[in-house]
Amino acid sequence: MKTASQAVVLYPESLEGVLPRGINMPADVGQRAVKAWDMSDPSICQSEGWRDDWCAKAIAVGRGGYTDLESQEMDVRLISFDEPATAEALFAGEGTADEVGQNPPGDEIDGYEPMSPAAGWAGRGLYVRQGAVVAKVEYAWAEGREVPDRLMDVTRMVVERVQQAQSGDNPTASMR
Repeated sequence: MKTASQAVVLYPESLEGVLPRGINMPADVGQRAVKAWDMSDPSICQSEGWRDDWCAKAIAVGRGGYTDLESQEMDVRLISFDEPATAEALFAGEGTADEVGQNPPGDEIDGYEPMSPAAGWAGRGLYVRQGAVVAKVEYAWAEGREVPDRLMDVTRMVVERVQQAQSGDNPTASMR
């Protein structure tokens, strides 16, 4: 039987399973890539945009990319730690209701503006912690195109998939 501490730790194989596949995303957005890595090469963690102090304590990182190749892109990055206390100490979400809505997903959440969206594109992002995992979910769209704002929907799905994996279940949450 798993203890509570064991249940929340997501190593590379289970972290990769948390990343949504194309079948889990809206029908008009396909999978570009999905991959998770252990920390045998910490530079991968840093190249995925995580801070050095986070990489020093991480046990795995993962990334999934999704796009329709024309008007919208989604990026999901995950970082897993050995226990929730480590993730909690590194990430203190301060998302306001104006920023993340009422009753946002996860244990802690924060919004952010992407650092350098591509020319002609706009975007928004959320950091969210669920137990020992922090997710960075980013949604970008071509300016002037009518696309639904799916940032919170994707974030809720990712949090649910993390919760399922942390409970020892197969991550099945989907937007379809």
